Amino acid sequence: MTVGKGLSSRLRERVDIEEKDLVPNGAGGRRARPGEDRWKPIAQGVPAEIIPLRGGEALNASIVRSTEFYRVTIRKRPGITTKQRIVWNGVIMDIRTAPPSTDRATIVMTCESGVPS
Repeated sequence: MTVGKGLSSRLRERVDIEEKDLVPNGAGGRRARPGEDRWKPIAQGVPAEIIPLRGGEALNASIVRSTEFYRVTIRKRPGITTKQRIVWNGVIMDIRTAPPSTDRATIVMTCESGVPS
């Protein structure tokens, strides 16, 4: 009988989870804080499993960009949304989906790199 790897042995990578750090602009919208980065870390060094899914090119605003999709698995934690992003070894990935998995112990996200954020 073959037993699959446990969760701890699969989560060998470390990622940072970031969200936009925006403040009201006085005209009903939101903007980055003056002189600060648009993104702020909300969790750093989160254990993750990262599996590249597929790559390609996307046309966005008349510019061809190289994109890559990943499946990123982390332990279940509150507050993960598609308005956040993952940073892994300098690769910035927008979270496209973040449903809890059927095992109720993890979140399996679909993430995309190579898109402006």
